[in-house]
Amino acid sequence: MTGRPPIRIAHVVEATTGGVARHVIDLVTRLHPDECTSLLYLSLQRHESWVEPFRALEARGITLREIPMAHLPNPGAVRAIAGWAQRDHIDVLHVHSAKAGYLGRQAAVGLDIPVVYTPHAFPFQRTTDWKRPLYRSIERKMAQRTASIICVSTGERDEALAAGLPAEKLVVIPNGLDTAQWPLPTPDLRRQVREGWGIAEHELVVGTMCRMVPQKGIDLLLEAWVDVGPDFPHARLVLCGDGPQRRALRRFAYALRLPRVTFAGEMDDPRPAYAAMDIFCAPSRWEGAPYAVMEAMASGLPVIASEVPGHTDLVVDEETGRFVIPELPGPLAGALRGMLVDDDPWKGWGESGRFRVQRHFAVSTMVRTTADLYHTLVADRRNLAELSEDEPPAAVSA
Repeated sequence: MTGRPPIRIAHVVEATTGGVARHVIDLVTRLHPDECTSLLYLSLQRHESWVEPFRALEARGITLREIPMAHLPNPGAVRAIAGWAQRDHIDVLHVHSAKAGYLGRQAAVGLDIPVVYTPHAFPFQRTTDWKRPLYRSIERKMAQRTASIICVSTGERDEALAAGLPAEKLVVIPNGLDTAQWPLPTPDLRRQVREGWGIAEHELVVGTMCRMVPQKGIDLLLEAWVDVGPDFPHARLVLCGDGPQRRALRRFAYALRLPRVTFAGEMDDPRPAYAAMDIFCAPSRWEGAPYAVMEAMASGLPVIASEVPGHTDLVVDEETGRFVIPELPGPLAGALRGMLVDDDPWKGWGESGRFRVQRHFAVSTMVRTTADLYHTLVADRRNLAELSEDEPPAAVSA
């Protein structure tokens, strides 16, 4: 406890999957209830696997208000968010990702409630076509209705500045991990998982863990394996995760006749999967601050990652892993080939990566810094209200 007066935070969430869901659940479960009361205004229309984790929050005393947000424009969702924010006496509205960010900030107009926006990767980071200037324009306009914009990496902040978002509203609060929940894997666990996958102890496993969507670049990894796999019979590629692209990627791998590729499926607990890996690969096309890369580093794995914002905050080239040019399978194949040929240069990278996560990406720091931001915004609002009450009435001329 800090002795600060308690405040009420409503988190507006539409993207209730992956890193966004993880981030929000970490916040609402770790903010001290005597300091911050958390409520969730959310849509549960995304992947059904995340419905249960959010429902479980109700058992912990966290209020859930279900508001359909699947489509834009959505005046019904805007009215619902605004109405609940008034009835719940909300002090701060924290909106997460682009769709909820738009709806929540529309709802806050006229409510006199400070709005915090965490994009978890801006929409303009996800495209290079004609939509990019449009998304930048929308984000600049919506920034006028935002008290503070949380960037989960310095790379994301650089993208925001390049898009013309106001620097004074940007604050970097990296995602965090509790490394106490990620102990280094034991040899017994490694052996057990590999036996289940039919992988021999001498094989080198290149693995990844992600939701199978175009963003994650698994197609690029499969194309890279065309060049790498045949030359390294002791190496295997293991792809963990599920998603809308999984079947298409399996067909793609079959069409390419790739050797030694395993689609391991969804992991309820990803820690055993990391235990079986030797190298983690993250060829994403864009990122915010990916939890899977942090988890892999905390598990003592060296990381090959595309050089995109989000990755560049986490991985240190030639110290905890290797960077590759994004969107191209050739450089990815070259990095894989180099690490499979000789493991001496990268033997210590996993240990360095775990230490880096412990030192710079603690979940306790993320939660504390976010709470400080909430309280600062509420205090500023209250001070402005008091000043306006103390102002003398304007003089009236005779």
